[in-house]
Amino acid sequence: MHLLATTSGVVNGGAEAIDLKQSPADVVILTAADSELACLASAHDALGDAAPSLRLANLLQLQHNYSVDLYTEKTLSKAKLIIIRLLGGRAYWDYGVEAVATLAREKNIQLALLPGGQEPDAELSAFSTLPASTVERLRQYFAFGGVENAKALLQFCAQLCGRANAPPAPQALSKVGFHIKADKGTAAIIFYRSVIEGGQTLPIDAMVTALRARGVVASAIFVSSLKDEDCAHFLNEHFAAHPPSVILNATGFAVGDEARDPLARADCPVLQVALAGSSEADWQASSQGLRATDLAMNVVLPELDGRIFARAISFKADEQFHAATQCRIVTYKPVTDRIAYVAELATRWAALRATPNGEKKLAIILANYPDKDGRVANGVGYDTPASTIEILKALSAKGYGIGAFPTDGNELIQHLLSARRKPGPPQSLPM
Repeated sequence: MHLLATTSGVVNGGAEAIDLKQSPADVVILTAADSELACLASAHDALGDAAPSLRLANLLQLQHNYSVDLYTEKTLSKAKLIIIRLLGGRAYWDYGVEAVATLAREKNIQLALLPGGQEPDAELSAFSTLPASTVERLRQYFAFGGVENAKALLQFCAQLCGRANAPPAPQALSKVGFHIKADKGTAAIIFYRSVIEGGQTLPIDAMVTALRARGVVASAIFVSSLKDEDCAHFLNEHFAAHPPSVILNATGFAVGDEARDPLARADCPVLQVALAGSSEADWQASSQGLRATDLAMNVVLPELDGRIFARAISFKADEQFHAATQCRIVTYKPVTDRIAYVAELATRWAALRATPNGEKKLAIILANYPDKDGRVANGVGYDTPASTIEILKALSAKGYGIGAFPTDGNELIQHLLSARRKPGPPQSLPM
């Protein structure tokens, strides 16, 4: 048997047998969700002496049957409580379910097998040795998510292991809310609720700090989706009471309908940032930079809503070994110089928005490719010259410093053609 010692929390399907080399602890929690492992490790640190002895492991590292047998013998067999959260049900880890359930019954170990989704799983519960009510309470701690529920979960685990304490009940996390609230903010940072659920807010916190250092006060708001009506209503009310000068959006995809887009209603620049799903090393080595999924979700689709892509501000990192739980944690790692760049960019956009329109300097750049008279100001599917005239009219009506300009598209083209024939640098309209 070829046996590997684990070196990473990111594993390719568990094709090789892996020895996690974890010593025993009172409580062992297994899950395939990196965010849950990171959240539980953070909660364990926050509880200090009130936390039970704990081992965490990613189920992706226990796909080989021999890995399961080895981990069962070395670590699980000496536990007082085992919690396994399975996305996909029993079939996802069939051999492991049978092995651990058999162990729990032979050694009288408390066992809770929990579904990875939001609904109970009767088949998994049947393998558990704990009462149904206890299993359901444990499930709710996971399903509701967040660091506070993770702390309460570990306190409940300590109680199940014999400590005399009264842990808080599971508390549902709302669809939308403030992570950081500023009563008179200049900026708003919007990000997914799942970041809160996984306790992975370091990039958001770092961005708030970087903005504050530049005199920009920001609120950080989590949402389940910008398309959710409750989330949209919350944002609309907040923006009405505290109009932002700039928004930093860390949610992906596109709303697709300006009338239903709460960020569009704020009528300010929206900078798109990405919490990348790849590691920084992979990003550095790739000729395309971000992965295709990140490019689609965080660059291409948000552009349909008029977002201005700034850059990725964090990457996934699995270099942190959490000694207390003997687990390698995969989480978002903020990148200081990229956060500083975005904070500076947001500061300048906010300052630009506060500048009177008459003092702003604008440029409209028209294409000329290939370099021929017949291709000046060309566009596909629309009348570029006529559109330019309409833009100039709108800018003039808004108080921008627009001087005299052509009355129609044909006059604009004639002016540009005459400027092309003059020697020297390209000419611009006298505005």
